Amino acid sequence: MRRTAAVLALAVPIALALAAAPAPAATTGPPSFVTTLLDGSSGSSEPRATVAPKDLRYVVTNAKDGTEVVYRSPDGRAWTKLTTPPDQTQPTTDVDIVSMPSGRILTSELDFAGINFITAYSDDQGKTWTGSQGTTYADTDRQWFAVGPNDPATGKPRVYLLFHNLLSGTLQHNMFVATSKDGGETFDPPVPVATPPQQDYLDLQCADSGGPSNIFTNSKTGQVYVVFGTRSSPVGGCAAQPVEINVVAANRVWVVTAAAADTETPGAWTPSLAVDDTAAGRITGMQLAPGAVDDAGNVYVAYPESLHDYPDYNGAAIKVVHAAADLKTWSKPFTVAPSGGVGNILPHIVAGEAGKIDLAYYTGAAGNVWYSESAQVLDALSSAPHVTTKRLSSVVVEKGTASELMGACMQGTTATLNGFACGRSTDVNGIALDSCGNLLVTWPAQAGLDTDATYTSQQVGGTRVRSGVCAATAVPPTVVKPVAPPPAPAPSAGGGNLPATGAPAAVALLALLLLSLAYVLRRVQLRRRSTLT
Repeated sequence: MRRTAAVLALAVPIALALAAAPAPAATTGPPSFVTTLLDGSSGSSEPRATVAPKDLRYVVTNAKDGTEVVYRSPDGRAWTKLTTPPDQTQPTTDVDIVSMPSGRILTSELDFAGINFITAYSDDQGKTWTGSQGTTYADTDRQWFAVGPNDPATGKPRVYLLFHNLLSGTLQHNMFVATSKDGGETFDPPVPVATPPQQDYLDLQCADSGGPSNIFTNSKTGQVYVVFGTRSSPVGGCAAQPVEINVVAANRVWVVTAAAADTETPGAWTPSLAVDDTAAGRITGMQLAPGAVDDAGNVYVAYPESLHDYPDYNGAAIKVVHAAADLKTWSKPFTVAPSGGVGNILPHIVAGEAGKIDLAYYTGAAGNVWYSESAQVLDALSSAPHVTTKRLSSVVVEKGTASELMGACMQGTTATLNGFACGRSTDVNGIALDSCGNLLVTWPAQAGLDTDATYTSQQVGGTRVRSGVCAATAVPPTVVKPVAPPPAPAPSAGGGNLPATGAPAAVALLALLLLSLAYVLRRVQLRRRSTLT
């Protein structure tokens, strides 16, 4: 999931402030933001964000030399670079970071030395780091972490690691979840979330997914949700045409869920088809279609929807669907950003009180330049939601058409080669909420300009998606019952986003064997540990 073009040198003043911070912040009206450049950061990055207790904000991104780096801020405006997480060899742009109620933070980077996740945690706000165990399986790609309630046996938070297999996905593709019961210190062996003959499993085969979109938990019930896109046909991913390799234009979005007690049980994950544009011939992943859960348990999915089928990503809208916690019925989509023109790509979403959501995405403008945009919806469960949008910065984040940014530089009969031959944009940014519902977004600019770097945009005024006071117990939200629109079509019955390697089937088979061997060794290790204790 990283751009293949060369990284340009940065020449931007330290901590460039792109908007003045009002004082004190208003709590009504459109959101307002302060945007800050992270000193020493790269624009060739996929930064992620988390907000820890006492509203300490953390961002993980890449330094100019590609190293994974972590920044901390008490207010989202002034940022301090922390000590470098350990054991990096060939770090990539695939990073993630989460925080826990104890103040512990956990960060990870996909390292090309082994194609696995180098993960570490800190209990002293990033002064020192300790390596996690159980995250270095071979042939893994695009990790996502989520934190759930405390495990009843250990009293420490459950932490979930989501990823998909890369090269071996051409033979047997899946999304995997590894569970930690000790706050990310150790992870148990990963479990596939899709099982045959379910349609979500069929869709994933022949590597017909660009990877997972995200994972999140209901902090009250512990329920775990995994979101990913697939490219389907009536008989599954292998029959979808034209052939796409490495970079996959999804036309479906799945949400797969399990109770906290069942995440390590194969077959216990239940799939729900949130979006299906297979018949319509539209793309619903550029490259992501992530989800979120609000305080009342309603689940949302944000996704881009193209006007045309692959390889034409141009002119896409940003849309949202929602469902109750059981995921039995999904709403009709409502539009956050309309289709047309250059289009919109890369949505991210967070949720606060019932029916209140924030989004961040890229929006295109004349000349095929792109900007980071935010949107707020305070009545997402109503029959006619209202959307307020706000540009986060005047910094150009990308240049090119949507198709070019999504790695589709060739059209027609040559489009099958796009996954090998084309450069593309990064496709994962960071989004989080502080204790009173202010939005924090982190995003990279890699437009080949002097302003290329990683930035943060902190909400400092305007309406929040939570009405409680910061660092205080919030008033329990009023549950807004969803309107009951007609359900989305039911799923059909039966049955990496890294630069392409061009690996032959033999290499893919070797990668699958390595993953299997790592799984067995991990099982033996856990059995020996159990025997010793």
